[in-house]
Amino acid sequence: MIDHLPDHRTLPDDVRMRARQRLSEGMSPAARNGRPALIAAGVSLLAVGAVVAGQAVIGGSADVAAPPVQYNGEFVGKDRTVVNHVELGKVAPDALARCVAAARAHPPAEQWQPIATSHKNGTVLTAFRGPTGLFFCANTATTTTISEPNAAKIEDGRRKVRILFTTPSGTMAGLVSPDVSFLSLSQIADSGQNSTLPALVEGLFLAPSGFQKAENGTKALVNGEQSAVRGVPKPTPSVVDRPLPPAARDTPETARFGACLKGRPVPDADQFALGLTAKVSATDTIITGRFGDLLLYCREADNDPTPGMVYDLDDMEELRGTTVAAMSAFYDFKPFKVKEGGEEGELESGGSTSSAAVGLVLDPKVASITYVRPGTADVPASMGNGTFVLAAPLIDRHPDARVVVRDAAGNILETITPANVP
Repeated sequence: MIDHLPDHRTLPDDVRMRARQRLSEGMSPAARNGRPALIAAGVSLLAVGAVVAGQAVIGGSADVAAPPVQYNGEFVGKDRTVVNHVELGKVAPDALARCVAAARAHPPAEQWQPIATSHKNGTVLTAFRGPTGLFFCANTATTTTISEPNAAKIEDGRRKVRILFTTPSGTMAGLVSPDVSFLSLSQIADSGQNSTLPALVEGLFLAPSGFQKAENGTKALVNGEQSAVRGVPKPTPSVVDRPLPPAARDTPETARFGACLKGRPVPDADQFALGLTAKVSATDTIITGRFGDLLLYCREADNDPTPGMVYDLDDMEELRGTTVAAMSAFYDFKPFKVKEGGEEGELESGGSTSSAAVGLVLDPKVASITYVRPGTADVPASMGNGTFVLAAPLIDRHPDARVVVRDAAGNILETITPANVP
């Protein structure tokens, strides 16, 4: 059930969400005023109000899949099934075995029909259909969460959304009416830091990487219209079927890293180990963590950590090679007033022309990562525990800019062209 909310926003949420999407998936460097970073960062704070981190905030042009998510020809992003890595009619044997082992009130496994599987940011979410109804199963590295079969159907009408499944780490799934072509879900109390753009598949929505406490108040932006979603279920309890020892949190630095994880939809949060703490400006520090091929990114401004976010290796496109992979993150935000139609508006936001490549080291032979460009000093990356932060002027998109990766003997392992550099 959905109830309408009063519209009290200065900037419509469809603009804000699509702006946020454009930021996280990439924008062309050929902006009209020649300063794409400033535009991107400014839009980001209009869209999400705080931290900016995306796999290609100002670079890595996204291939637009049909149908694209689009707003007035300006904000264009990938199809959500692409972003959420959806495979129709498939489930991996290992994921299926874990779901079957955790099942309690389900028909025999041979009667389970996989509808689709979506994986993102450390969670694999599968929708199944059986003789007693629809059910969902979410796998992380250590847990399995499976809902009971549900014969529920979406109510008649347009722009209908029904959430049937949530997990303790923020995975969400449910039903949508056939007309729904764009869906955003967000927490009413904190939509800036807790939102998700699910994949839409055969009358379902799948959000493997969502947000927590959806049952306390969730709103949906459906085809440009916003409503409150009612009847959101509490999280289905997870089964720890593959336990692992937790990462250390027994030093001031690891405890500081742990603060980035509190209250965040991070699957297997206890498993993330501190990567490094890199001070990138007078006010900002970037903190990284790692668990397998997952990166945890956290920006600390004036000693106040912003909520951490998880990134898949598959989605790191700012720097992508065989030895390292990284996404782009802005820092050092400065306030400015937003102007609309040539006149100064009431909204205040922030912008940045400073960004860093933040990512994972994929080859144990890597000993140094350096940004090189003719006419400027080389910029070395900070490295720690399989992660790195390269606070270099990648934002300039200089045609001769390169990132050189070397081993301990100084031998070049790889030379990488940053995203959107010719």
